[in-house]
Amino acid sequence: MAKFSKDKSSGSSGLSFRELQKLPKEEQHLINWISRNNKPSLLDIAIHLCQDEETALNSLQPLLEKGFIEETIVGEDRYYRVTYPPKKGQSLFKKLADKKRLNKHL
Repeated sequence: MAKFSKDKSSGSSGLSFRELQKLPKEEQHLINWISRNNKPSLLDIAIHLCQDEETALNSLQPLLEKGFIEETIVGEDRYYRVTYPPKKGQSLFKKLADKKRLNKHL
């Protein structure tokens, strides 16, 4: 079963273009790479950064804390994706989709 991890203390609802532009260049490049690589694993990111997995995880930590990326743990593997703020008008759609999903499991 997949476990999702998102830092709730960040108060962020995702990464906006304005916030992306304010990040250091290394973090901007990492965000762009994660976005283009469809939920890369921690190992994929470590290889991309030419680092070991522990160092790569330390590089991801500030982005996780800000709520700009989301971690999914499946077994012993970790996967990452960029989180974006909802587009205007999506909140109602999201509420309906969540309600439908909830009713489906009842």
